[in-house]
Amino acid sequence: MPQFISYPLQWHPAQKLTFRFFFAYFLLYVFPFPLSNVPGSYFLTSSYNEVWHALVPWVGRTLLHLPYEITVFPNGSGDTTFNYVQLFCFVVLAFAAALVWSVLDRKRANYNTLLYGLLVLLRYYLAITMFTYGFAKVFKTQFPFPSITRLMEPYGQSSPMGLAWTFMGYSTAYNWFTGLGEIIGGALLFFRKTTALGAIILVAVIGNIVAINFCFDIPVKLYSSNLLLMALFILTTDGLRLINVLLVNRPAPALDLTPFRTSRRWRIGRIVFKTLAISFVLYGQIYSGFITAKQYGDQAPKPPLYGLYQVETFALNGDTLAPMLTDTARWRQVMVGGYKSYPNLTIRYMNDSLRNYAFELDTAKRQAVLYARSDTAHKYRLTYQQPDTNSLMMAGFNQIDSIYVRLKKQDIGQFLLVNRGFHWINEYPMNR
Repeated sequence: MPQFISYPLQWHPAQKLTFRFFFAYFLLYVFPFPLSNVPGSYFLTSSYNEVWHALVPWVGRTLLHLPYEITVFPNGSGDTTFNYVQLFCFVVLAFAAALVWSVLDRKRANYNTLLYGLLVLLRYYLAITMFTYGFAKVFKTQFPFPSITRLMEPYGQSSPMGLAWTFMGYSTAYNWFTGLGEIIGGALLFFRKTTALGAIILVAVIGNIVAINFCFDIPVKLYSSNLLLMALFILTTDGLRLINVLLVNRPAPALDLTPFRTSRRWRIGRIVFKTLAISFVLYGQIYSGFITAKQYGDQAPKPPLYGLYQVETFALNGDTLAPMLTDTARWRQVMVGGYKSYPNLTIRYMNDSLRNYAFELDTAKRQAVLYARSDTAHKYRLTYQQPDTNSLMMAGFNQIDSIYVRLKKQDIGQFLLVNRGFHWINEYPMNR
């Protein structure tokens, strides 16, 4: 007969205090999950966020005496002042809850039931999160292939995050490798028998993500670190067994995976509900991946006039400007990029400065409008002509100034990063 071990019936006081803290902390951190995954829960999540949007600035201003007001709320950066202060609030509230809980419930022998419930919550939260990131890599929407603007940007002008995004975006195979690691690790967390293996995989996968975020200054440091903390917490229930097997070469009894005896009807209902829930998550991730890849993936339709153009002639208010490297008004190159549903145009000036614009085209009237997304009041209104497939002429006005530009299309395939490809045999290293 195989031997099984269950959760201990008598916990040490330090174990109980630690559990109370992490129970409160993780509930605060993941809430409103799982309710946020229920269709129609937007009102709940938005109301919950509004509470923190009011509380966090007050804490920063009144309790922490920050030298500036918190006005930037969570956005593409997860390491804003708001996020740090909110994390501080989570820790303080969890610590206070643990102390009060310890006073009111000091005689309880263990929290085996609550531990089991917390582990289920964290397993599903982490699994769904890993699915989100994993499928974004499999469908290659998180890290698209370097854009024309990125290809034209000197290494030295790239931010550390931009360099990491370029590195990841170059290789579809590496996106699949990392994405499948996240998906497989997350999928294993859905099942009790494979939870330990899934947590081990995710400790390695998320640990690498945390290292990249810190080493390349990617502003997801707080979130990724908390995901790693969750994976480590899940793994602690198997910690002693893993130490016995991996370090001290001792036998490890099997973990009792059915600590709660339930009726057959309950077990069948749980299996049906779990199957439907996992299927719903998978369908949502795959469907979203297909739709997003179709609009913004590497194979998404490109906008009209897509390409890299060299400026041959540039006239401002009727005066043709010579290509002087110190000129801040003359265009040097034009890059039309983005996607058909989200086109953009980048202008490189003679002094190598760059300006990015939204690019609206009316191909029937051969008209274009350029404007900075942060300043829609000032716009270029241009007409364009294409004498041939490699030539483009644009003319029009920017407020009171008239411009005329003649452009020559360049071959994007000239870039080594684009044309190098993969080679089984390399007689000499191609390190440029």
